[in-house]
Amino acid sequence: MDDLDDDLRRLFSDDRLDVHVAPDVTDSVVRGATRRRRRRTAVAGAFGVVALAGVGLGLTELHLPTPDELAGPLLPTASSTSTTTPPVSVSTFTSTATVTVNPPPNSNGGNPGTNPNPGNTGKKSTSNPPPPATPEAQPGRYGSLALGMPEAEALATGSLVEPSSPADPEGRCKAYATKSVPDTNAVIISPAKGIVRITLASYAKTPKNVGAGSTVDAVKAAYANATQSGSDVIVPMAATPKWSYVFENDGATVTTVRMRLADNDCTTV
Repeated sequence: MDDLDDDLRRLFSDDRLDVHVAPDVTDSVVRGATRRRRRRTAVAGAFGVVALAGVGLGLTELHLPTPDELAGPLLPTASSTSTTTPPVSVSTFTSTATVTVNPPPNSNGGNPGTNPNPGNTGKKSTSNPPPPATPEAQPGRYGSLALGMPEAEALATGSLVEPSSPADPEGRCKAYATKSVPDTNAVIISPAKGIVRITLASYAKTPKNVGAGSTVDAVKAAYANATQSGSDVIVPMAATPKWSYVFENDGATVTTVRMRLADNDCTTV
C-alpha cells in the first residue's frame, strides 16, 4: 500500500505531465461562449417572430362570431313587416292519345273485323249523295215558280198577278203577269201540264251569266248546244222534266229570256 502511494506521488510531481495553458485561453473561451449565446438568441428570436406571425394569421383567418352575430341566425327578431312566400303550385297535366291501328289482313286479303259480304248484315249500304246538278241539268225554276207547277200551287206562291187572261184562242191555257215582269203573258199555265212558260225579269241572268242585253254570240259561246230558230236561240236543258231556254233577240242582242217546258199543250208557247 505504501509503495502505491509513493508511485502516485512521483507520477503527479513529474513536470512532463503538466498541462500548459496558453495565456489567452480564458478570453477565447469567453468569446466562444458569447458567440454561442448570441446565435441561440438570434435563432430563438427568429422562431418567435415566425410563431407570432403564424398566430397573427390564424387570428385573422379565424373569425369568432360575436354574441350579436350568433343571435342573428338563432334568435327570431321583430320586424315591422312580415314577408310570406306563397306556396308554389305545381299542376300536372296528363294527356292520353288513343291510336287506332288497323288489324293485319286475313287470308282473304281483308281486315278480320270487316265482313266480306256486307249484304248479309241486313243493313242497307249508304251511297254517296249525288253531285250537284250542272247548269244544263238544273230544273226549270225561277224564284218561287217552277215549270210543271199546278195553277193552284203557283197562285199560292203570291208571285202571280191576277186576274189572268186567255193565253191561246181556245182559252185552255191562262196567262199571268208576275211581280217582277209586268207582261200579261209572263207566265202561261196549262190545266193539264201546269206552268209551261216563265219569263225572266230583264235583270235576271242564267247560271252562265247570260241574260237580256247579252249578245247572241255570248249565248252560243256559253251554251255549245244552242241552236238558232228564227229570231230565237233555243238551248235544251238535260233536266227532268225537260225544258229549254228561249233567248229572243233582234239578231245581235238578247231582248227577252224565257223558260219553256218541252212537253206542253199550249199552242202559243
